[in-house]
Amino acid sequence: MSEKTTYTLPIGPIHPALKEPVAFEFEIEGERIIGVDLKVGHVHRAIEWIGMHRNPIQILYLAERICGICNICHPLAFCRAVENIADIEVPERAEYIRTIIAELERIHSHILWAGVAAHEIGFDTVLHLSWAMREKVLDLIEYLTGNRITKAVITVGGVRRDITKDQYPTINKALNYYKENFDALKSVFLDDKSIQMRSKNCGILTKEDALKLCAVGPTTRASGVKK
Repeated sequence: MSEKTTYTLPIGPIHPALKEPVAFEFEIEGERIIGVDLKVGHVHRAIEWIGMHRNPIQILYLAERICGICNICHPLAFCRAVENIADIEVPERAEYIRTIIAELERIHSHILWAGVAAHEIGFDTVLHLSWAMREKVLDLIEYLTGNRITKAVITVGGVRRDITKDQYPTINKALNYYKENFDALKSVFLDDKSIQMRSKNCGILTKEDALKLCAVGPTTRASGVKK
């Protein structure tokens, strides 16, 4: 019997399958990926250096543009740092509004990547189902902040917009739509045989490796690490 042979498959940094410029070198054994070396930093923007030459308000706008999809978490982290340093107390109502907007961002981000995952395994029907639901979340974000993408609602010391009682009916309608449709989408991902065949026992990250690599969020929880 011949010995198993491996070969190296380079992909990137510019490749139609990649969402961002990243250079991969995969070590392949048959159809199995047994190792990977990656190089990042091809679109490094020196945001920390730029921030050193701006005032806090300018940095806030800069932080909002680190990522077009998740642009609440970065300005929120920056504002909290400034508030802690300057001993600024944020009103309780503003804290609640920050949490609501951040949760809406988290929901739409997770749905987006669920759709992307479906697309990558060749299940575009689920991609469109996911993104149709995400559109409703984005509509609600736009209704509350005035913007679908760069929300511009977080500021040092609080928020720029209030949530009023007049908005409650629209919010409840959007949340009811989400609750009615999310379980169906969840069932597709967990129960559909096509998805199971293409995802089970593939790309396993053990609990030990997740802790060693300092993985976070859904990735860590999927590896069995409790919150």
